[in-house]
Amino acid sequence: MKNKLHKIFITVSIVMISIPLVLVLLKIKIEPMNPGEKKISLNFKRNFPLKADLFELYCYVKANIFNVNPIPNSAIDIHNGWKFLGNKFSNALSESKGILNFNDNELNTIKYHILEKKKWLEDRNIKFYISIAPNKHTIYGDMIPIAKSNKETKFEQVKALCKSIDVPLINLGEYFPKDSIRLYHKTDSHWNHLGGFYASKAIMKNISTDFNTTKFNMNPLNDYEIERFNSPIGDLNGMLFIEKSEEFINVKPKFEYSWTKQPNQLPIPSPYHFSSSNYEHRYTSDVNDLKIIIMRDSFFGALKEIVANDFGETLCIWRHNFDKILIEKEKPDIVLYEIVERNIDVLLKDDFDHAPN
Repeated sequence: MKNKLHKIFITVSIVMISIPLVLVLLKIKIEPMNPGEKKISLNFKRNFPLKADLFELYCYVKANIFNVNPIPNSAIDIHNGWKFLGNKFSNALSESKGILNFNDNELNTIKYHILEKKKWLEDRNIKFYISIAPNKHTIYGDMIPIAKSNKETKFEQVKALCKSIDVPLINLGEYFPKDSIRLYHKTDSHWNHLGGFYASKAIMKNISTDFNTTKFNMNPLNDYEIERFNSPIGDLNGMLFIEKSEEFINVKPKFEYSWTKQPNQLPIPSPYHFSSSNYEHRYTSDVNDLKIIIMRDSFFGALKEIVANDFGETLCIWRHNFDKILIEKEKPDIVLYEIVERNIDVLLKDDFDHAPN
């Protein structure tokens, strides 16, 4: 009996090892080669059939049969329905806990880049704001059984730096309520639309203080209906190859927005690593004469329509390059630079297009 089991195990192993080779010979589940690419390539993503299928099977077995997180460095499963990014993406966990932060040289580099942008915009009478969306870990960090370091987080360091050089930094979580209402998705790294509403409140509180003679709509939460419905969201579930729905919390206006969506006017830069439909969103309104350009990321999707209701012109660009030519052409009154905390290292980049002067 023992020898029979050994033979079965060996036979199954040989079959499993041979299947990818057979698929290669039959050119099944093989991506075509790029022009000029060698016939034999070390790109195993393309030339190892069933790699993705086997990995998905591995994740399914670990998560659903053994109840174990298959990729703990990518997503942290708290086992109460909540998941958080691990350190695989931008060291999000360690940075939120203050375990990793900026050194003095990095802070000086950030200071130089911010002041360069501030000076260039001030010379054109354009008000400059930086806004940071807190990581999910920062808001719900008590759920993660790791103590926060005594050191400042990168977010706290940049906040202190901006205060010292008189550059407005908006903490987009500043007006998050302290009650039990959920502001982030459980199985996704982003906030929900209710979190986006409170983020828009932080933006408008700061801007309306500086432009205190300008009319803004600034509709309160009572003007919105809170909707709850199940939705198959969850980028963290996706990392673990889990397909589940969760309760989606949305805010729906009880009124008609004052803005009108405008057609896109800008060419898509190349290379561009996101969907081209996300690059530009443009709105006009008669609420006031202010024009704002928002350099944003995925977090701003939950509040762009709310913010657009408070400006005469709103241009949202999903990109963080400071394009002088674009700004000169659009002539905004305000430039808002929005990033999520886990992407705060983008402030180290010299992303300011230096032509024209």
